Amino acid sequence: MIPGSAVTKDTKKAMELNTVEGAFAVAADNLAAPYLGLFALALGATPSQIGMLTAFPNFMGNILQIPSALLAERQKDKRLLIIVGSILNRSSWILMAFLPFLFAPERRVAIVIMLATFRIMAANLGVPAWTALQATLIPKSMRGKYYANRNMVLNGCAVLATFLATFLLRLEFPTSYRVLFFLTTILGLMSVYLFSQIVFDQAPPKAKRASTDSYLKKMKAFAKEIRSQQDFSSYVVSAIVWNLGIQMASPLFVVYFVEDLGGPAGFWALFSAVNLASMVLIQRYWGRLADFFGQKSVMMVSGLGIITMPLWWWIAPNIWFPFIIHIVNGVFWGGYNLAAFNLLLEVTPDDNRSVYVGVYNTMMGVATAVGPLVGGFAAEILGLKPIFVASAVMRALALYLFYRNVTNTGGRRMRMRDLVPGHKGKSNAPSIIAADYTTHN
Repeated sequence: MIPGSAVTKDTKKAMELNTVEGAFAVAADNLAAPYLGLFALALGATPSQIGMLTAFPNFMGNILQIPSALLAERQKDKRLLIIVGSILNRSSWILMAFLPFLFAPERRVAIVIMLATFRIMAANLGVPAWTALQATLIPKSMRGKYYANRNMVLNGCAVLATFLATFLLRLEFPTSYRVLFFLTTILGLMSVYLFSQIVFDQAPPKAKRASTDSYLKKMKAFAKEIRSQQDFSSYVVSAIVWNLGIQMASPLFVVYFVEDLGGPAGFWALFSAVNLASMVLIQRYWGRLADFFGQKSVMMVSGLGIITMPLWWWIAPNIWFPFIIHIVNGVFWGGYNLAAFNLLLEVTPDDNRSVYVGVYNTMMGVATAVGPLVGGFAAEILGLKPIFVASAVMRALALYLFYRNVTNTGGRRMRMRDLVPGHKGKSNAPSIIAADYTTHN
């Protein structure tokens, strides 16, 4: 790890502010977004409309990723797209609270779907630029530890937001959601202001080069460039299969819980809190492993656990078993999400990183839109449990592709004994693993 002296005072301040801003943003997201489906149900949404509420925003929200990434590369200040998109995203919750009720009841759900799609499109407008800025802000050698600590703070705020939402949802409809959406807007706009105060060390904008090549020829040239980035292209392929496997089953777990196990819908908010809490507790553990053994090692170990999660649902005997599922789920996803983000920063080249991130997110958007539709229609024909098994198989195939084709940049082999906290085997380097980055002076 880079010694503390290698991080300037200004950089350290920016990293601290980056964490505080993220805390407000995550609190805002978890105060309202998880309950948008329940809001639509209260307005009379059908199961197919609930599927559209997931699929349409995921698909449309990622179509603009590549154009926004190209635009970000030519911006003097990459924060501009992020700030504009965030303001539109956060403000849309106020429209969500009141606009549907200005229309006839049979049109209200359609308005919610339209607003949800607009919100995600606005939010994703700055994602490529944001990812590129994170790579410039956080030194590579401390990303695992930094994002582990940051995620602990963010997930802690998400848990608090979940408990607050559970309390507010007891109010009378639609007052409950109007209060939720208003508070979400306030917290979200505060996060936008804090982000605008972060100073990033940005590269000069790319000048628009004159070219007589057609758009199709340019796209072919860029596609060839992507294929030359072997780790990136391999990572994208495995991630597409992975997200298809995840999304074909994940939206159906709540259906199985309510309809097959007979569980109360109100438990789902508690499951979310348990899941987030386990992520909080495990972040620093995964962060240390990621910094020493590399992101791929952590993704492989945590991914093996994630493969089994649909099978846990398949054998769930009662309404209490999902509490165990969500604890274990949070442990494995806490490691996988942390390492996956850091690995994306590693496999994207410094030049045109925003564009590469845009390509990645576009592909993931397609996968996360197609997955729920395939899983939903297949479940109506085959039932839920066969979809859970198919999801596990897809996840396993994706992890195998990832293992075979993506380079381990960590350079160190992780053994089973290295997963034991405090282990001091030969492969360990206590001076590195024991080092603890903190955002405090």
